[in-house]
Amino acid sequence: MYVLLFAPPRRASSEDPIPALAQTLAPLGLRGGPERTIGREAIAVADRASTALDAIRAAREEGAWRIGLGIGDVVHPLPAELRALEGPAIQAAQDALHIAATTSQVPVAIRAADPRQAETAHDAQAVLRLIGWMIATRNRGQWRVARAVREHPDWTQQQLADHLGVTQQTVSRSLQTSGWREESAAYPLLERLLSMIDLTSAPTDRSTR
Repeated sequence: MYVLLFAPPRRASSEDPIPALAQTLAPLGLRGGPERTIGREAIAVADRASTALDAIRAAREEGAWRIGLGIGDVVHPLPAELRALEGPAIQAAQDALHIAATTSQVPVAIRAADPRQAETAHDAQAVLRLIGWMIATRNRGQWRVARAVREHPDWTQQQLADHLGVTQQTVSRSLQTSGWREESAAYPLLERLLSMIDLTSAPTDRSTR
């Protein structure tokens, strides 16, 4: 299971950011959440690595959230309120959020509940932060093109250009300079690393519960 904890930027506005986060993540097919935990922080859970990554990317684009991802076992069935969720993945997510909150460049961190998977989690975090740094360097035009490609992966460059009201050359140049192709190539690797952690993590021993 993938547990995501979200904390807003330190210099966030006075407006409550969680409703906007919930709206952004609603289409992604999360298992649960996002749900407020304390103050302006929120929790969400995902069954699949791809869904967790989509949530991280969407949250970063929507509001520059600081995000901790914990991977491992949780107690089933999931509680009606996610803030009551138990299991080692919760502690892993809390540890990850603490690390993310102290990171200035790309405030995202990954921790595995199973200590045997710590190295793989660090490798995945390195890839994710590299992608995050690349994304952060994009200008507004590059952002528009990258989002359009993600939303319409089967469209030609000319169709994308018509949709955005720009030239095909602008679309082509944005794809070349935004790092979109490199990002797209890295995501399958990142997804495999996260899936590996989840599949090989030791289950929680509930015999004493």
